[in-house]
Formats: sequence, structure tokens, C-alpha cells
Amino acid sequence: MHRQSLINDFKSFYGSGMTNLDQLARIYTQDIEYRDPLRRVLGILGLKRHVKRMLLGSSQVIFQISDEQCGDNWASFTWLVSYNKAALMRDKAITLRGTTQIRFTDRIFYQENFYDLGAMIYQHIPLLGWAVRFVNKRNGH
Repeated sequence: MHRQSLINDFKSFYGSGMTNLDQLARIYTQDIEYRDPLRRVLGILGLKRHVKRMLLGSSQVIFQISDEQCGDNWASFTWLVSYNKAALMRDKAITLRGTTQIRFTDRIFYQENFYDLGAMIYQHIPLLGWAVRFVNKRNGH
């Protein structure tokens, strides 16, 4: 039962826009290891700084978690996140697909997110974006 409560807290935090950073201590261990294609963060304080930076300059960041698979001490999620990042696209929302894997005991001690950097950043830089979109179209993406 505790496993489902932890997973529900995790999904609620990301699904509600990550605004209540006090929830992180209930979800993650003090020595959390967080990874994504851009960074590796160690510790709960590092994760809080990362979430604050993610929200900085964004009007809203909401994750819609869909598929979920769980084991005794792990879970995997598929998600879609939408956000407005002023530095990339002033009035246009960016939508990104990805997956997350977590490992936990009583709280999450490891999280790794997988997503396409091209869809997140490179496609929104004027000249580079054109080249990435061209290659993606040729490859059927």
C-alpha cells in the first residue's frame, strides 16, 4: 500500500505544476540521484534547485502521466509535458514526450528521465531548428 501512496504523491507533484517544493522531502530521499539528458543532480537540495530553475521563466509546467508500470521497488511512467519557456518560444507552448524510471524503498532514491533534446531545445533555435526539423521529417518523425 505504501508503494501506491508514494507513486500517487509523485504523480500528483508533477501533475500539479511542481509548485509545492515542500512535497519533495516526502517523495525523495536526502541522497536522491536524478538524471536526465542534460544533467545529473545529487541530493534533495540539488533537486529543489533544479525544479526551481525548470520553473523559472515558464508560465506553467504540467506533466500528464499516462502509462505506468510498477514492480516491488521500481516504477516507469510515460508522460507528456507542456510548458511555455520565454527564452525559447514567447507565446507558444512546447510539448515534449518522455519516460521516467524511478527506484525506491520508502521514498525515491533514483530517478531518470528520458526525452528528445531536439524536441525540447534544438528545434526552437531558428537556424538549428530548421535543420533538426528537416532531418526529423526525412526520418519519418
